[in-house]
Amino acid sequence: MNEKKKRSEKKKGKKKAPSGKASLLTRLFGGRQKKRPKPPSKEKAKPLTSLQRSIAEIQQMTKIGQRDPERLAQLLITMLGKERAKEEADRQEFEQQVWDIVHREDEKKADASDDEDAPATKPT
Repeated sequence: MNEKKKRSEKKKGKKKAPSGKASLLTRLFGGRQKKRPKPPSKEKAKPLTSLQRSIAEIQQMTKIGQRDPERLAQLLITMLGKERAKEEADRQEFEQQVWDIVHREDEKKADASDDEDAPATKPT
């Protein structure tokens, strides 16, 4: 009859009283840990204004200059080169737009003068 009780306990899902040893998983991964309280959620930082970005960039460059002046010089050369290239490209684009406007007006005048010079044909 003892065997029948053991089988019925297994079938019913009765748990044995906890022994002094912890299970293998508990020993490997530790017992349940208390959940840490969540830190208060920080509000999203507002994006920096252009002035604040400029100030932060200058502060960053001063730090770089104090650590490695040659690197700062290379950064400045690169920045100035990019700025000059941008200005040159903008100037070229502006000149192209002006040329297109002037050329368009010349074409209109040429077309108008060609129309006046051409004789009108009469239907027969």
